[in-house]
Amino acid sequence: MGKVLTDDQLLLVTLLIQVGVMAALASILIRSERFGRILFQPRRTLRERWHVALLLGALLGFGVFVRILLNYNAADLSLTGTLMAGLVAGPITGSIVGLMVGLPAALLGGELLAVPMGLLYGLVGGGIHRACPSKEEIWHFSPVPVLNAYQFIKTWIQQRKVIDWRTVIFGVCIGLEALRLVLSRRFGSRLLFSFDPHSNIALLCMFVSAISCLGVPLRVWGSARTERMLKEQESLVLRARFEALRSQINPHFLFNTLNSIASSIRSDPDRAREIIVKLSRILRRLLNSDQDFVPLREELEFIDAYLDIEVIRFGRDKLRIHKAVDEDSLDVLVPAMMLQPLVENAVRHGIAPKLDGGRITLRATRRSDGTRVEVEDDGVGIPGERAGEAMSRGIGIRNVNERLQVAFGPEARLHIDSRPGVGTRVWADIPESVAFRPEERERDGHHNRHRRRRAAGQG
Repeated sequence: MGKVLTDDQLLLVTLLIQVGVMAALASILIRSERFGRILFQPRRTLRERWHVALLLGALLGFGVFVRILLNYNAADLSLTGTLMAGLVAGPITGSIVGLMVGLPAALLGGELLAVPMGLLYGLVGGGIHRACPSKEEIWHFSPVPVLNAYQFIKTWIQQRKVIDWRTVIFGVCIGLEALRLVLSRRFGSRLLFSFDPHSNIALLCMFVSAISCLGVPLRVWGSARTERMLKEQESLVLRARFEALRSQINPHFLFNTLNSIASSIRSDPDRAREIIVKLSRILRRLLNSDQDFVPLREELEFIDAYLDIEVIRFGRDKLRIHKAVDEDSLDVLVPAMMLQPLVENAVRHGIAPKLDGGRITLRATRRSDGTRVEVEDDGVGIPGERAGEAMSRGIGIRNVNERLQVAFGPEARLHIDSRPGVGTRVWADIPESVAFRPEERERDGHHNRHRRRRAAGQG
């Protein structure tokens, strides 16, 4: 005959299950991109608070249903979960969750004290959320009391702070659980559910379980928050570098085009005038564009406008353009101003030195792993000893190569194949996904447009 567990032993098993359930619940919730984004925002709209409250309230309220209807006490994480909701999302969210877990207990189980206790837990947690000047202390709350004591001593020595909010949270959690136990024993478990330990060890384990059920999800979410912040900082660094590289290419392009105009003013004023008109249209387009990435279709349209200038300079007989672009590659996102330095390099160093001119071919080929974009010319080519230096010495090509690697990684770097007397081919493989999400580009584009309008107003 199997050995029957005592009440305290059964209580310990139940408490362990509760901690495991809370840890699993926290891990599942943080996998939701939307939940994580709302949870980690420094400020939330009323609608976002409702979303968090309804989600947490529904899950914790379901645990109350399971406890009352199936008599499975380990499923009830309602009050500790309500305190947690208030801590991470504020008093409004905490109060809503408190009502959502208290009403089922009152209506189904007759536990009339569940509603005021739920509100108390939510408001106390929300009050700490409001009062705590640094939310980092909430996210770094540890379920291990020794660590909290260590953090308190460390903070007090370093900053001479009288209040350590992690210690406050620890004390509040213990105090609320003690109040819950006292009220349950005073008025009976029919009015307020609470575990009833029969030994000091079981009582201690009950308090440790409450701290763990609060601290484990905060620790899980705090680690996820730190990881998200590091990724955002890395993305900001990449974006700043990318924008710096993009801003570098515009003066380079303008400088070379102005040199072309200067060389044509005396010999052919009409041609210089036509180049200036074309250049003004290109500059207007550059000023109106604030995107890091553009569809290949738009990049090719920009190249058409640029090549119009070069054709005016060299003549249609000397500079011939050919395109071989797959239709399904036109919507692929590429770095803005990616092709112009490559085409300019082909014109100046490949076609211009040839007496009879030559042809530039633009290709875009859809592949299984992405899109290959190529610029090829049948010009004079690059000698073998100089081909290896082209990537590091030329401003335009070096700039494009760095932007490709910042956006897509080392595998997207430029490749150069050149043979003297035959021509040069430059290509890059664009992967399917880009480094910056579309919603980020839209948000940054709106920010940049607002910044330009403000600067124009000040000017």
